[in-house]
Amino acid sequence: MSFVSRLREKKKTLKTSSQDTYIRNIKRLRRVKNELPIPDKDHKWLISKGLISWYDGQPLSVRRHMANAANIALSVYGKESKEWKSRQRKSMEEFDETRRKRELTPQQKARIPAKGFDSIKKVVTQMKKELKHVINKTETLSDLLRVQNLVILSLYYEFPLRLDYATLKTELSKSSNSIYKNLKKPAGWHISLHEFKTAKSLGSKTFRFGAGNQRLLNKFIPAVKKITKHGFLLTNKKGGAMSKQVLSKTLMKITKRRIGKGFSTQLLRILYAMKNRDVIESAKEVSEKLLHSQDQSLLYAKKSK
Repeated sequence: MSFVSRLREKKKTLKTSSQDTYIRNIKRLRRVKNELPIPDKDHKWLISKGLISWYDGQPLSVRRHMANAANIALSVYGKESKEWKSRQRKSMEEFDETRRKRELTPQQKARIPAKGFDSIKKVVTQMKKELKHVINKTETLSDLLRVQNLVILSLYYEFPLRLDYATLKTELSKSSNSIYKNLKKPAGWHISLHEFKTAKSLGSKTFRFGAGNQRLLNKFIPAVKKITKHGFLLTNKKGGAMSKQVLSKTLMKITKRRIGKGFSTQLLRILYAMKNRDVIESAKEVSEKLLHSQDQSLLYAKKSK
């Protein structure tokens, strides 16, 4: 049995996407000092001085993922390493400390547009004007991809999810992520999320889009169903379903071309939180004064009408 098959068997309770992430990171580790494929049984490459020395010289953003990947790989081999466990613990402690400071990294600062999160709104407005004729008559895959760039930015401006837009099926599902049109109240296009990073703690979520995206989706999704056969919201250049990796690259390209600074969903979510920082901090302060969670505090905030 190959290493990848052994990992999938050992982590069979996890989502396939999570397994894929582990495999991707372990392959990255393997390529640092060796060649693929990953050995089926020999774990010694993981504990080599050269690999650990390389790891120690990496930035935190790399170290916290690579240390986790190393320990996952060792568990597949049935082995443990005090050095890797120690490094994983230290990287997580460093990451938590950095997050508590709420400071932007130099890379993030360099990519922040002058108008922050609102720079996206301006681009969406411009693109709607430019693509008006294509939105109303989307006939080809090329047309669809042009309108799709607008849809991606417009949806992210309203709901800055991670890369979950790439997982949305265009038919309602009770177990998978989907985007669907509700004909009864509340009518309109909704997102139904069952599989996402924090689903275990938050449970399934449903969101309804605002008027602007309702009009856009009324045109876009029928075109997706007419031009493609993959059954998902987003389409790649070949006409198949778009992956999360391609969505990430697409978002970077759109923002680079339209805003002048390419950024990922992580920075987009940071920009959104920064725009709403006063609201977030106010909610936290109210909850602390009531000695409740934010959900419990909301129960005390009775509606006057």
